[in-house]
Amino acid sequence: MSVAADAVCDRLRAGGGRVEMHGEMVRATFDVIGSVTLTGSGNLDDRFIHRAIDGFLSSGARVSILDIFGVSNAVPRPSRLFRPRTLRRVHQIADEAIAERRARGPMPVPDFLDALLDAADPETGRRMNPAELRDNLLAFIVAGHETTALALAWSFYLIAFDPAVQRRLRREARGVIGKRTAGAADVPLLPYARQVIEETLRLYPPAAILSRTATAPDTLCGREIRRGDTVILPVYALHRHHSLWDRPDEFDPDRFAGNADRDRFAYLPFGDGPRICIGASFAMIEAVIILATLAARFRFTMVPGRNPKPVMVLTLRPEGGVHLRVEAV
Repeated sequence: MSVAADAVCDRLRAGGGRVEMHGEMVRATFDVIGSVTLTGSGNLDDRFIHRAIDGFLSSGARVSILDIFGVSNAVPRPSRLFRPRTLRRVHQIADEAIAERRARGPMPVPDFLDALLDAADPETGRRMNPAELRDNLLAFIVAGHETTALALAWSFYLIAFDPAVQRRLRREARGVIGKRTAGAADVPLLPYARQVIEETLRLYPPAAILSRTATAPDTLCGREIRRGDTVILPVYALHRHHSLWDRPDEFDPDRFAGNADRDRFAYLPFGDGPRICIGASFAMIEAVIILATLAARFRFTMVPGRNPKPVMVLTLRPEGGVHLRVEAV
């Protein structure tokens, strides 16, 4: 994480004073997730995987009008015509990485792929088959960098929008790390940085919609839910609901100071229950490290006329990017 943060700082210094922060954060978090999932996979075509994921999220993941009207998946969707070939190549790259690791054995410091290869059902002893291994690995890579990158991109937009918050964040960061790179041990000493991330996740939750399919009949708020029905929870609206939050449309990191009293289910950036995001703690540590490191070294200001528009495309993405002016301090 610290290496990725340093790399971002180098790119910002070379960026000529104006930077598209979403792209920078995607690159940084992809580097982080690659280092913890596939350590030492020298033959991994990470640039291709990166482009494939970005292409899928920016276009292929869009809901087609044919989906809305329940037209069979056998009918091609124009935005997805090129996905099968790309998907096959991504699968091939992941399969080759898994085969390479099986042949070479675990890393000296086990990574996520080692954990997947070693995993077994505690009751039956069953291990994942090759397709399950590949799919879990790719899911972790996709989910483990895109959502954190979005949280960071929106965070930099918000602190550029509110200079007072940015100054307070910089004071805290410099008081803890000076101008060195933050590390995991610093995270407990950076509570305001964490509050900024938490408030960003409230206003712009990357997973802005959650859905669950009922496995049995139920009743929800007096409404019948049948087996097979899909229940959709609009997290974006929940986080801005006036009956749940005071001044819900304002950016106020202090609402997360200390042990703030709020309904458990009023704030769901990582979901909840048995399927809560498995990487929530990892993502928070990563986000605080990168945010604090960059805030200690740079000032971020708005670019007139370039306010990002939140658009729901599987995740809550900033249409047109997050363009900011960046100045070393």
